[in-house]
Amino acid sequence: MDAWSIDFWRLNWAGLLPHLEQMAWPSPESVQVLLRDQDDECFGLWMLHEGRLREVPLPCTAREADDVAPLGSRLTRTDREGCPAA
Repeated sequence: MDAWSIDFWRLNWAGLLPHLEQMAWPSPESVQVLLRDQDDECFGLWMLHEGRLREVPLPCTAREADDVAPLGSRLTRTDREGCPAA
């Protein structure tokens, strides 16, 4: 298993997803990117699908609009009172 860990200043990682999408991955189906902005409550999981990195919905999380965040939203936890049934 190969793994990279990179720490970015908030305003410097906005182009990260397009950059990663353009890389020549030997096994694109195995690429997983964990992103956490400073205002996110947890990491979001992104995977390549049809050449684009797309966020994979995780249980007990929700994206909320946030004009300051690089993605225009922030990831929050919804399980503070227990995870709602799916």
